[in-house]
Amino acid sequence: MNSKFKFPVVFYPILLSLSLFLLDKIFFLPIIVENTYSWKKIERKFYELKEDLFEVMLEERKKNPSKEIGLILGSSRSGEFDSEMLELFFPNTNSFNFAAPFGPPSFQAYWLERTLKSKLPLRYVLIEVDPLLFSQAAIDYSLNGSYDNEYVLSQIDLYRTRSKNPWEISAKGFSTDEVEIYLLKKLFALYKYPLDPTAIKANNKEIEVGFFPGMSVGITGKDHKRNYIDKIKHVNRVKFGALPNEIKFANMDVFLEKDAEAMYNQYLRGQALAPTQIYFFKKMLELLKGTGIPVIVYFPAVSDALRRRMATDGLLEKFNLEIQKAVSLAAQTPNSKFTVVDPNTDPRWICKDFVDSLHLSGACFPNLLPILFPKNVR
Repeated sequence: MNSKFKFPVVFYPILLSLSLFLLDKIFFLPIIVENTYSWKKIERKFYELKEDLFEVMLEERKKNPSKEIGLILGSSRSGEFDSEMLELFFPNTNSFNFAAPFGPPSFQAYWLERTLKSKLPLRYVLIEVDPLLFSQAAIDYSLNGSYDNEYVLSQIDLYRTRSKNPWEISAKGFSTDEVEIYLLKKLFALYKYPLDPTAIKANNKEIEVGFFPGMSVGITGKDHKRNYIDKIKHVNRVKFGALPNEIKFANMDVFLEKDAEAMYNQYLRGQALAPTQIYFFKKMLELLKGTGIPVIVYFPAVSDALRRRMATDGLLEKFNLEIQKAVSLAAQTPNSKFTVVDPNTDPRWICKDFVDSLHLSGACFPNLLPILFPKNVR
């Protein structure tokens, strides 16, 4: 009689799936990621290291309990604002910069809620808004594990209505598709970090000086990225998350026109704004109304070329009107302090040098600050 145990055939696919799942986890290891994921892709580290910045904020509060907290929420266009710079406008205040590349309202709301739940004394909140941040593409940046699971799963919008006008859709959180993408990136390394054989070679090759093709700077791509990540951690502690804009030159108009067209085509052409972002923007207003905290809703300075492009199909005008309407509604609650600031239409804004169609030259920020932080919100 043959007493050998035979493994049921039905279990073989399960074992194979489990083996592949475990194999996939190897690609989450930092040493694997830095060798297989392009060194040029730094954006998600800005998102991930906001957790580090949050810990710094809690530590600073313990060390300096007499100081209030300023909260900056937005995209890389707000990355310039550091605490020392803003001390002139908000004395005895530590300003923490949670801006990230294409940082959308959903990401902004996440850190606003974390801060409010920590009962930190907020002196002011800056919220950056524009059509690009409300696009579907913006949330794709932030779905790479930037939120915690509880936050995402508690805000699934299971029964979202459909409408051509995204402002009329009664969204209640992340769509089921967005939650699926978030979970896939959390669970599967090769979904979050797609394997790119060309990146392996590039990461381990010495990088070239931008102005002198063929001349290397003596470090590999992955070393450069590692150093840049260390720089972000460093500025979290000395600049409270701000990254000074060291680019001071102005680009040519012909370049700005081409870049504006490319930006519009990539993120806005033929695409409706994301109801998810509209929901989270309105949620921030809901959280802040009646609190007495000064809130600055800020339209970032962009090049004239990009504003003209966004205005051609009525997108910009519609967007600005809806933002104004939402803020006005929230401001009706007693003890609410909302201010809408748009330097693009302010005659005091005269330094209009741009590095690209989105980013103002670092030399122009001193002109921008008094417009952005008017006396009535200080």
